[in-house]
Amino acid sequence: MKIGILTVSDFSVRGGAERLIIDLSRAIDADIVVPSFDGEIVRSFDKTGELKFVSMGKRLPREPMRQTAGMRLFKHASLDYDFVICIEDASLRYLVHRTPHLYYMLTPRRAMYDMYYPFLASQQGIKKIGYLGGLNLFKYFDRRFVRKYVENIACISHTVRNRIYKTYLKDAEVIYPPVHVDNYCCKPSEGYWLSVGRVDKWKRIPLQVEAFRKMPDKTLLVAGHIYDELRPIVENAPENVKFLGPCEESRLTDLYARCEGFLTTAIDEDFGITPLEAMASGKPVVATKEGGYLETVADGYTGILTSPDVASIVAAIREISDDPMAYTDECLNRAKKFDYPVFEYNMKRHVSHCFEHKSPP
Repeated sequence: MKIGILTVSDFSVRGGAERLIIDLSRAIDADIVVPSFDGEIVRSFDKTGELKFVSMGKRLPREPMRQTAGMRLFKHASLDYDFVICIEDASLRYLVHRTPHLYYMLTPRRAMYDMYYPFLASQQGIKKIGYLGGLNLFKYFDRRFVRKYVENIACISHTVRNRIYKTYLKDAEVIYPPVHVDNYCCKPSEGYWLSVGRVDKWKRIPLQVEAFRKMPDKTLLVAGHIYDELRPIVENAPENVKFLGPCEESRLTDLYARCEGFLTTAIDEDFGITPLEAMASGKPVVATKEGGYLETVADGYTGILTSPDVASIVAAIREISDDPMAYTDECLNRAKKFDYPVFEYNMKRHVSHCFEHKSPP
């Protein structure tokens, strides 16, 4: 069976979605079909050269036109695969060809659904009016397309599964993204706390900064791309909060290994691989009590789930700091439940099931 993974990602950043697509490709021996890609950047993801990227020879424009351009490209594409896995709603348009498929959904587009009102509140003037009309039109066509063409859906968490049902009235198989446990190790703590991920408003980085402003005796290191809108937060952060910017995998692994604990506060996170990377390093996690964190962090055993407010986060960090090593064994055991071989087995099984039970052409 020849399988293609369809995505509009250009692999220009080393994010969680890109790493998941690569893990998926390796697990089921599938091509990664993209509009275009940069060979040097791809080699940074795939140092062994074992993955096969297939370019459609089309460079997509930036947002807001990127979405519609990607939809048109995949809708009119001619591809030779027995089975396709679509990653997002743009590549999903290939299913007009009625090919055997799986929609492996990271989440329904959040600005259109569960984050619709917060997203609109973040816009101003004529731009807000434009989004108000545009998003509602997209919602109508998105739901209609999924209802008509999509037969098989899998997703990355039960949090996303619930969103899918609310959005499309369709069920989905949960197949958790993997953490490569063997890539991580636990080293003696150097006393700092770690936060990993892009620095934007949806990750609630200002909340982390304010929590550590209340703890001048503690240090927080934040690793990840810094968005322009958060620059004032970075510039006005206290001395005990240090922003490292994007970090290579080897440095991130070392940061995980030597930290005292890990802090993550994203709004209703889809899944969140970083807490598992911390736990694979034997480090306890403080996370907000919502979204995918409820599925990965065992409250009281691998860390503490807390309210998204400064006082609660400070209290949780203080409690863990009394004896962070007390969480190590539980963290390591928990991470193994999400190890790559588990993902590989579950994905192979589900793809085979979908192909065997495909609808006739």
